[in-house]
Amino acid sequence: MPNCSGKKFLFVVVKRDRNKVAELIESKQLVIVGDATLESNLQKAGVEHAAGLASCLPDDADNVYVVLTARGINEKLHIVARAVEEEAEPKLIRAGASRVVAPIIIGSQSMARALLKPAIADFMDSIVAENMDLVFEEVPVRSGSPFTDKCLKDINLRAELDVIIVAIRRKDGEMRFQPSGDTVLKDGDLLIVIGKAEAVKKLVEACE
Repeated sequence: MPNCSGKKFLFVVVKRDRNKVAELIESKQLVIVGDATLESNLQKAGVEHAAGLASCLPDDADNVYVVLTARGINEKLHIVARAVEEEAEPKLIRAGASRVVAPIIIGSQSMARALLKPAIADFMDSIVAENMDLVFEEVPVRSGSPFTDKCLKDINLRAELDVIIVAIRRKDGEMRFQPSGDTVLKDGDLLIVIGKAEAVKKLVEACE
């Protein structure tokens, strides 16, 4: 699974129904045919050392159980869980989910946006469909990066790469939207950027 920086991420699928993962199996992807709610299968999938987990089972109770089990195995795991019913969201958060996605709510919001703000809806759809060759990306600022301890106005990413910094998330979780040119980048900052895929790739490489 590549991202705009060209890196590939190893993933494992845990699914009870073999027929639904037949194509993945044929393409030699890592698949465990079994119950994702079983701790043994999560351990086989490597949850203990994984960076993230997506629990998207069709039943909220099963997703709560997967989240609870996975969080018990790996305290640092970034967990995204699906909520079929809106009422399940707080339960999933309490179980240990880092973020909860409710497709029904997202779908309703998308319909409202398409009706009331069609130009914005078209723009967002174009980004998702990659029709405009624009991508959003998270770019970490690490120790030793050429951007560390420098002001945004001094590195001038807009002029150099035509990349826009939409926001900066500080190490303590603070989110700064549309940061000014006087903002100093620190080790541990996470840049939320938008730009052409090739330009964003160059920015990622420059920060490494």
